[in-house]
Amino acid sequence: MRWKCNGLALWFGAALTVGVIILSSLPTAATGLHGESDADHAFAIEATQAAQISVVEGLIRNRTLYDALTACDIPPAEILSLSRSFKPVFDFRSSRPKDYYEVSVDGQNLIQKFVYKTSPLDEYEAVKEDNGEYTVHKRKIVLDRQVVAKVFTIESSLYQAVADSGETQQVAGLITEIFAWDIDFYLYPRKGDQIAVIYERCYKDGVFVQYGDVLAASYVGKQKTFSAFFFNDGKFDGYYDETGQPLKKMFLRTPLKFGRMTSSYSIRRFHPVSKRYKPHTGIDYGAPTGTPIFATANGRVVFAGRKGGYGKLIIIKHANGYRTYYGHCSRLLKKRGQLVEQGEVIARVGSTGVSTGPHVHYEVRVKGKPINPNKVKKSRGKPLKTEVLANFTEIVNQRLLMVEDLLEDKTSLVMLTQDD
Repeated sequence: MRWKCNGLALWFGAALTVGVIILSSLPTAATGLHGESDADHAFAIEATQAAQISVVEGLIRNRTLYDALTACDIPPAEILSLSRSFKPVFDFRSSRPKDYYEVSVDGQNLIQKFVYKTSPLDEYEAVKEDNGEYTVHKRKIVLDRQVVAKVFTIESSLYQAVADSGETQQVAGLITEIFAWDIDFYLYPRKGDQIAVIYERCYKDGVFVQYGDVLAASYVGKQKTFSAFFFNDGKFDGYYDETGQPLKKMFLRTPLKFGRMTSSYSIRRFHPVSKRYKPHTGIDYGAPTGTPIFATANGRVVFAGRKGGYGKLIIIKHANGYRTYYGHCSRLLKKRGQLVEQGEVIARVGSTGVSTGPHVHYEVRVKGKPINPNKVKKSRGKPLKTEVLANFTEIVNQRLLMVEDLLEDKTSLVMLTQDD
């Protein structure tokens, strides 16, 4: 049986009536049954009420959790106690309209169990103990993983090749992240290039929720082939080539995931605004206003503000005398003195300063002298240790055969399903 409590709610897009479900109850005591006294009868009613467990569920919508639960006659003291217990794992001040709640109450409307979901992967649960306190934890979500193998053939761009295969831009992003140290996806790809990828799709209750790891990838270009294999060295996950050399290097090739090169490095370029020839000491990458700009290497911000024709500019100091410049930003997300990691978002694309449209001016200097960003030395990290190399080689050989079969047959398939 279900009663309405404050109207209707939606559970992740599906219509759901907010109400009360009686899950269990004791038989109702009858007056004078077997000669019971009034006191016995009152005790029986109280026991019945305490044993009744009801469930109220719904979405937060444009309310606070306090408002949502008081509307269902839950005592304010109960709600405040629940909120205090939840703070170490989730602060209800961060609630959003589509967050889902499910509260189990007894016959006196006292909370016995509370579940809160902010996304398919983020679920929290509170259970009342005998002492009246709540035990709160984040639920462990078990995902089913499908291992998928596909070949993407470039006709115009990597993004379009991935979209044509039925996958989302996220897959293209995963590929560019893996090869970010070796391939400039604004310059390198050519029509007919192929990328064979073995990757995971993650499902919850039969519904796709996210992509997992890329287990292996091979980019076959006109001039060179690049390969990447996912492996844990006993401490950290990482990507390596077939010999065990890490792909990660000191500098990323570009500060953006997607966009297009609008101006290259040149010692003599005709400036579109000043209408005269002058050196262009970096590379310009055009992209929509607001596109994330990434730090290409670990370092410390030494300047963040406006600087002449650069407009809004961030300068990062790196090891060995290197500095990188990111100009014409619409918004700066880091301040002077802050440490940043390679791949961290530091700003947003804009058109501030002397600019003809939204782009980022990316510049690399060594001891104050500008150099061509495409010619920056790409020093690698340490190769895999001897004791794990045998295991790595065995895994790589298996995945390499799968990649080669993919490239030869140009097929797409789901190979297996596994639990997280």
